[in-house]
Amino acid sequence: MKKKLMGILIFCLLLCAFGTAAFAAEKEELPYYVTVNLTDNIVTVYEQDETGEYNVPIKAFLCSVGEDTPEGTFQTMVKYDWRYLFGDVWGQYATRITGHYLFHSVPYFEKDKSTLEYEEYNKLGTTASAGCIRITVKDAKWIYDNCPIGTTVKMYRGEVEEPLQPAAVQKLNTGDENRRGWDPTDPDSANPWRKGELREMMVQPSFLECIVKAYHENNTYYLTAEDAKQVFSKLGVSVSLPEEAKQVVEDEMTVSYEGAEYQLTCRVKDGAVYYKMRDVATMVGAEMTWDKETKEIGISCGEKEITVSRAPLVKDAVSLPMKIASYFLEKS
Repeated sequence: MKKKLMGILIFCLLLCAFGTAAFAAEKEELPYYVTVNLTDNIVTVYEQDETGEYNVPIKAFLCSVGEDTPEGTFQTMVKYDWRYLFGDVWGQYATRITGHYLFHSVPYFEKDKSTLEYEEYNKLGTTASAGCIRITVKDAKWIYDNCPIGTTVKMYRGEVEEPLQPAAVQKLNTGDENRRGWDPTDPDSANPWRKGELREMMVQPSFLECIVKAYHENNTYYLTAEDAKQVFSKLGVSVSLPEEAKQVVEDEMTVSYEGAEYQLTCRVKDGAVYYKMRDVATMVGAEMTWDKETKEIGISCGEKEITVSRAPLVKDAVSLPMKIASYFLEKS
């Protein structure tokens, strides 16, 4: 009898050990947990902490959900490179969450990367879908590549303070017939948005004596942490950004500002980190506008405003060769 009881005890211990090992293996195979804030249109990705709980936020994506997108907790079911969608359109990098609800790119008119519904793309961050979770191609591909089938997705509504704030999504110029049909984040080599080169420019704010080195790519300006600090201080904003290039992951940096976490688009050049000016502006609550007539970018925060305008060729402070320059000019 004692031998029988001992055998049962050993069997139970082995069963528990096997179950624990299987659970640990499952955790390793499902490295992420995803939430979707249906009120604020934010997707957040969590990884595990040292205890195995999904408590560490690592990414936040701006999305567009629908009025009938369901609340609940689900496990992803299947993936598609391309998926035919309701409305006779197509989506890239689709991951099924539940029923006919998926993560996918902004729709395309055809199964062709150059046929993006660009007006729908400009709605990212608002409730605009037929029910699925629309995100950029870059973000949809990240989920497709990194979140295995069976990944838990929790979707909810309500006023919830998310741990990370996503970077702003670039607005498309609907009059740009050459590029408007492409998602700017699509890594495809044929993407006309990727043909821009990160070019050095000399930027001389009128309120600073020094010349600031910036970079320009596809109508986007990038500034170093120190130069961004000087520029935005003119708007009455104090901003301190990390300067270590090793913190940049996939052209993004997670930074803290006034108690919240933000993801900023950035580039690394010669060991220095350059931040996308529009992302910094969004983070501090400033607004950027484009004047088609004057070709000027306006940056405003409260009652203070500066503008960025193109200028003729000039020499820099140490008489280096002539370079194209831009000037930050205070509005009178």
